[in-house]
Amino acid sequence: MASHFDLAVLGADDPLGEAVLRLLEEREVAIGKLYPLTLHDEDSTVAFAGRDWPSLKESEFDFGQAQSLVVASRAAAARRLAAQAVAARPAMPVIAVEQVDPAPAVVVARVLRVIDALAGVAAADAFVALSVAMAGKPGVDELSNQTRDLFNLASPDPEVFPLQIAFNLLPLPDQDYDASLAAATRHLFGKPLTVGYSSVQAPLFFGAAIMLHTTTTQPLDLDRLRGALQRSDGVTLMESELPAGIPTPATDAAESDDVFIGRIQVEENRLKLWLVFDPLRLEAAQIVSVVENWIDKPTNSMLT
Repeated sequence: MASHFDLAVLGADDPLGEAVLRLLEEREVAIGKLYPLTLHDEDSTVAFAGRDWPSLKESEFDFGQAQSLVVASRAAAARRLAAQAVAARPAMPVIAVEQVDPAPAVVVARVLRVIDALAGVAAADAFVALSVAMAGKPGVDELSNQTRDLFNLASPDPEVFPLQIAFNLLPLPDQDYDASLAAATRHLFGKPLTVGYSSVQAPLFFGAAIMLHTTTTQPLDLDRLRGALQRSDGVTLMESELPAGIPTPATDAAESDDVFIGRIQVEENRLKLWLVFDPLRLEAAQIVSVVENWIDKPTNSMLT
């Protein structure tokens, strides 16, 4: 029987929106009609369920056509439009990317829980390198255009990012982001934790990496840690003496739910780990789980 659950995805042509659609398809979520809304190019299409769906201009869409809304864009325009949709249809289920746990916090909490079970975690500090895909399609386009311009000996023109991002590193302009990561990590960890973050925007198209420094309450045995990580769900241990055996954002973790771990260093109560992961996939997975719950447990007549 065909599904009558019609879904609007705001930012469907952004990297996160594309990740949401891939996961909906992988999990065979019963979507009836898809309304892919774009903040960018209304002539674009998105792939879903074996066909191409033409993008719809968000400002012209009647939200009365959809039963629910996914907001897969961090753009201020997306937040404004979502607020207007909720004001017009207060009972319509909505899930936005700002409502899910940020991927770096998910990754760090997942690893810290393993360490805590072995030796207790006293404190942690994480240096995070994020890809331009976290800024949506405009971020990806800007890195691509600036890279081409520099190879052509032209000056890069920053628009999405405050300064040149190609072949560069930038501290995030949103200073509250690190604080939100720390708060989310403490929540996911489940008990008091001293944790700090330092995040930068890296010239990566996709993926992300974290250098995690942890202090434990007891000395930690490296072999026991390796064994625990190998047995942990959502973790892939990649340790090798060869440089090619080290996980990197460009070569590993793409479209994976796992965190890839390499370069583990232990010195008594001090521990360093190199973590690689796909932030879009981890955040999309949370969004898709909410959509599945809407279908399985309808909360109002619109979903029945």
